[in-house]
Amino acid sequence: MNWLDAKPNKHPRTASRLVDDQAVVVLPEENKVQVLNAVGSRVWELADGARTVQAIVQTIYEEYDVSREQAEKEVTEFVTEMVERDLMTTDA
Repeated sequence: MNWLDAKPNKHPRTASRLVDDQAVVVLPEENKVQVLNAVGSRVWELADGARTVQAIVQTIYEEYDVSREQAEKEVTEFVTEMVERDLMTTDA
């Protein structure tokens, strides 16, 4: 699967809120809470179902002191993990 073309979105079963630049993601049905770090929170915020992973990578590259390759690797890994954990969905 080419994750760079995928459009991630928050899973409809989740609820989230940004608190002090950290996303707090709740899965109410499972009584689980996930707190994301600053970069993960920014990716979570950008995952709106309209932007591709590639567009999110570009934003992370521009906003944080990382190489483009590092941004691509970390965003792709993060989205993959979030999809596997049923916290995000994609159109792919």
